[in-house]
Amino acid sequence: MRDNIVYVYLERVSHLTLSYGISVKDFMAGVEVLPSNLLSLGPVDTNQEIDIYSGFNMYIGIDEVRKYLTSKQNKNQEWIDFDNAYDIEVLTPVEVSELLYLGHAYTHLKSPFYYKLQNNYVYLTLPNGAKKVYYRYLTQFYKVLAKCLTSHLAEVYREKKSFLRLRYKFIDFPTNIAKKMFTLMANGVVFDFGSSRIRGQEATIPVLTAPDSVYQLKWHEPTMLIEKSKIVGNLKYHLNTRKWELEVITPEAFEDTFDF
Repeated sequence: MRDNIVYVYLERVSHLTLSYGISVKDFMAGVEVLPSNLLSLGPVDTNQEIDIYSGFNMYIGIDEVRKYLTSKQNKNQEWIDFDNAYDIEVLTPVEVSELLYLGHAYTHLKSPFYYKLQNNYVYLTLPNGAKKVYYRYLTQFYKVLAKCLTSHLAEVYREKKSFLRLRYKFIDFPTNIAKKMFTLMANGVVFDFGSSRIRGQEATIPVLTAPDSVYQLKWHEPTMLIEKSKIVGNLKYHLNTRKWELEVITPEAFEDTFDF
């Protein structure tokens, strides 16, 4: 079973992304500005600060947020960012219950973006390690994906070309190519780094369409996706020119791409 994959499903209307293989490190590297305040939607830790109005743990200030995001003890992160601590005081009991539902059921009842909180993200970790993240601005997601794909390729390169691992720095995956794959992501796409190849000056990563049963990813083993996926293209990285390229094998899989 291959475990070196990146899976992405994107829902444009609700700005929802469902992914596997995109880490919190990729998120932190990709977003332009890290949230300055977080409410944890997971189980309450009595050793951390608790907001008396909502009952959630809260992390105030960029240093506390960074510490929370990078802590090895917080692998199953579930949180929503907010602008100001005073904003939490005006949340209604119904809105607090909606946040509880987000953390428990991993989905939204209403819009996941609250005017009172001025949040830009909702970050949820599913039982199988997959990530469900809402982005107010989808352009931020493309940057996160770019960091993820670049780091995965760099890791493959270090494994296969260990004697050169300190001599080469990869250029970040272009977000304009990511946007060209919107239709693929809207149906579910797999980047199969487990089957990647490095021959001469060219690295190739297969791109596959995932099966329709996207919501099974909530509970099932994500790497099982690849067994039913079909190759529709390749990502190529040219080591000599340091340029990325999208090779299309099945054009219809890329049709109806939206402009952003």
